[in-house]
Amino acid sequence: MQKFDEAAYREFAEVLRERVAAYAPEWADRTDSDPGVTLVELFAFLTESLLYRANLIPPRAHASAVRLAQSASALAAASAGAASGSLERPHYFAGQVLGVDDFTLEQDYFRKRLRRLNRELLGSGIVRGLGVSVARDGAGEHVVIEPGFAIDATGEEIEVPCVATARLPQAGRLLYVILLHAERPTHPQPAPHGVQFSRIEEGFAVRIEVAATGDGVALARLRFADGSWHVDDAFEPPRRPR
Repeated sequence: MQKFDEAAYREFAEVLRERVAAYAPEWADRTDSDPGVTLVELFAFLTESLLYRANLIPPRAHASAVRLAQSASALAAASAGAASGSLERPHYFAGQVLGVDDFTLEQDYFRKRLRRLNRELLGSGIVRGLGVSVARDGAGEHVVIEPGFAIDATGEEIEVPCVATARLPQAGRLLYVILLHAERPTHPQPAPHGVQFSRIEEGFAVRIEVAATGDGVALARLRFADGSWHVDDAFEPPRRPR
């Protein structure tokens, strides 16, 4: 059985100080009165204690602990891979008990594949239609968006099946007409814990913003001049070939 002495403890502390200096070079106060030094020495003490206890574990238990640590590392690596953007789909087998999460995962899998395909092959922008004009009525000015189809920056498909409008402020300087993908739950049904919606309707939303940011598609740029809004012909919205 090996027992670590004061020299080993100090060696651990020095190694930790070097690692901290590599990742936090702005940390200049490394005297014993600094709280950071106290934490480093605490971690060194805990490391020395863990290594000391590891020497007391029987070989069989030590081997089991190593296998458990390897399995945990493998699971962590797999989780990191899934978070990097890889797709996951259900794997069915006879006698499997399926739940809501399984069906949701299957839907998400095909939706993500379609969005990825749109992004990689088509990109984002207007596919057809979606012309923008400014009209006026008794309540003021509003934009008019013609029917059409677009793909946003995430690869989501956006269809405007009929003419859409959005109100404009009475004054300003510069605005953008942004088209976004939108969803809303429909068909409420009784459920064990209240009411749940059994359908999701896909649609669109139109926003008037001061900047063309986010995942939406900028359909037009508007300028305020002579007391009214006008479509800026110098602005070219992104377009995708059909």
